[in-house]
Amino acid sequence: MSGSLVGAPEKLWQYPPDKRGTGLAITRHMGLGVIETRWFNERHHTVRPLFEFLSYALKDRPDAFTYERFVGAVFFREAAKFMLGGGDIEYLYVAAHGDFGKIEAPDDSGLSRTFLRNTFCEINRRRRRLKGVLFGSCKFGDEYNLVDMLRPSKMRGETFTNRLIWAGGYDQEIEYTRSSLFDIYFYDLLFRTTGSSEIIRLEKTVDKLKKTLPGLVESSSLRIVAKVSVGRYRDVTNGVDIVE
Repeated sequence: MSGSLVGAPEKLWQYPPDKRGTGLAITRHMGLGVIETRWFNERHHTVRPLFEFLSYALKDRPDAFTYERFVGAVFFREAAKFMLGGGDIEYLYVAAHGDFGKIEAPDDSGLSRTFLRNTFCEINRRRRRLKGVLFGSCKFGDEYNLVDMLRPSKMRGETFTNRLIWAGGYDQEIEYTRSSLFDIYFYDLLFRTTGSSEIIRLEKTVDKLKKTLPGLVESSSLRIVAKVSVGRYRDVTNGVDIVE
């Protein structure tokens, strides 16, 4: 050991400069809800410990998020209603197997685009708005599905405004471990990032992702679509506007 280090003051770990500026140290809840299904029949896997780790990093406690499980469409709707009813949740993470047209469930009921959009519209009529949803699922996150998540919803002969601002996911098959770690890193960056609007905040977050992990956004097939106005959307990951 070099003699120049003897007696040197210990350098204490500090929060990143942007953490306190985002209000993370003020509120007890991250504003995140995680809803997960069973991945495999023969063994138990869960993303919950990853979000407990994120909760420790941002809030210095393991339970600063809300977690629920579902086995089918009805259970998903009830779990989502319960989570959003408390007024803490602004973002939702859905962890489940997926396909091009649906989110899969153990009871084989499946969660279609229409079912998910109607569920989000219905629960988003409460006092606090759900801003964004990220699907940790294979194949479901293509442009058409994500735009459909943001369209107005028709239920019982009535049209409801969709207050969801953005939806994200993967449009190809993804590797479980890498994508799960990538997803919590996305939320970590999002919660540490500020912006004059939700879309600007989202764009800054994606830009940080691309700079920190060059090429991974593209190779992982991550896609995030935000609603600019009625009939106008923005593919935030690719910087492309979508007009219906």
